[in-house]
Amino acid sequence: MVLYLKMAEKTWAKSDYTDSATYDLTGTVYDENSLATTRDISGFTGTFRLLNLKNELMYSSSVGLTLNADGTFLMKFAQGSAPYITGNAKVRLRLEVSGSRLTAVGVNGSDMVFFERD
Repeated sequence: MVLYLKMAEKTWAKSDYTDSATYDLTGTVYDENSLATTRDISGFTGTFRLLNLKNELMYSSSVGLTLNADGTFLMKFAQGSAPYITGNAKVRLRLEVSGSRLTAVGVNGSDMVFFERD
């Protein structure tokens, strides 16, 4: 079963490690590609992944990832653990529990984020 995700933000600014939520990445995981019914992801162990437009893995981390019962997730990068990339990336969430693995993917660009670096 594939889950679907929709990012709330479309841009992440270089080196934003403040305690403000200005550029934390958040999104919601849904059961179907119409993005209507959210999925409780609080019982999963998650990995936040970034792929380039050729679907090649550029970044993968569980550090700073929070998964919630209402289907939302928060990725808060800490200094030294943020991706060092520039440009567009697709977000994937790998969700695992008791030997099962699900992947939350985007639909119609709902998973795209622009990573801005100077």
